[in-house]
Amino acid sequence: MASEIKRVGDLEINEDLKSQRRTWLVQRVGWIVMALVVLAALVGLFGGAGLLGGAAKAGSEDAVVSASYERFLRFMKPTTLQIQLSQEAGKDGKVSVWVDRQYLDGLQVQQITPQPSSAKTGPERLTYVFEVDDPNRPAMVTFDLLPEQEIGALRGRVGVGDGEQVSFGQFVYP
Repeated sequence: MASEIKRVGDLEINEDLKSQRRTWLVQRVGWIVMALVVLAALVGLFGGAGLLGGAAKAGSEDAVVSASYERFLRFMKPTTLQIQLSQEAGKDGKVSVWVDRQYLDGLQVQQITPQPSSAKTGPERLTYVFEVDDPNRPAMVTFDLLPEQEIGALRGRVGVGDGEQVSFGQFVYP
């Protein structure tokens, strides 16, 4: 043992400065790690509100198709993907929306609102056909999803017929 006994006034103090310095270093590293975790939570890295968390949007306001989604997901915690369609997309009274099959392989589709009138599977995408009530107004399709991929990145694409498409990315936490 490398401790030495020092005398301070009437007291004898057992002191090991090398061990004490190691303890202080470990404490400081712990404080920094805790501060980084709190900072990451504040900016939304773990989902919810914040600079990085919360909802994101792929596509512009004047696009035929755009998608609203959460950037960060939790394994087996429900989420939604909302697909906004311009009035141009549904001008024929029907609109065909496709979702990338690779994206859906990491998720379970719980519900689609409104219900599609038909669905078609292909090697790269699932295509849903929806009836449009009012062709003079934009439409929205909501997918209620459940992440089944335990951890990692999800890359998605959605589109309208053979026309416009948008890409987006999400990350699934355990």
